[in-house]
Amino acid sequence: MVRSTMASRTAHALTLAVPLLVVLAGCGGDVVGDAGLAFEDWYPEDVSPPPGTRYPCALTALPRELPGIPAGERAFVNHAYALVLDATHAKLELLRDVDTDAFAALAAYEARVGEVIERLESEAPPDGLGRFRDDVIDAIRLQREAFALAVHDSAEGAGRAVFGRPEAREASRRLIRAWGAMKARYPRASKELADSAYHHLCALDLF
Repeated sequence: MVRSTMASRTAHALTLAVPLLVVLAGCGGDVVGDAGLAFEDWYPEDVSPPPGTRYPCALTALPRELPGIPAGERAFVNHAYALVLDATHAKLELLRDVDTDAFAALAAYEARVGEVIERLESEAPPDGLGRFRDDVIDAIRLQREAFALAVHDSAEGAGRAVFGRPEAREASRRLIRAWGAMKARYPRASKELADSAYHHLCALDLF
């Protein structure tokens, strides 16, 4: 990828069919932490938002070494947050394009976040983070439902209508709960890492 959103669409398709610990074509290599254990790193180097969009909060990239995360859990955090970022980019692109061609924008968004959900479901969370993973998945599903309802109710102005959907507000609650689980699991995470992890979930949120 020059690791833009989560590699290319080709890499997306290929990685659904191979084990998660196989190095992805075009992605970065392994990172070795202070315990000497390597994990596959496919978090993007470039976390810029898609052209014509901006994050709703001060999102910064995850620190590469994930300070404060136990060595055996770094792969999950790296992969989960790469997927959160990909879902965020999909959301931003939908909001950018929905008033131009609502149904095409929705179809592209649904396909992309569908892949994100599949990948998240295939990640084995560390003890104590099952709720985090499930809440993130549920939040993305709820956002997808909110966007679909907004577009089908009224394609014109759907980008604004989505904020009034109860599904969107429930998605926000799930993301808040996901952050609580992450914070409780990693109380020794560095401030840089904690701030970045929080703002990833904030950027995915609609509120």
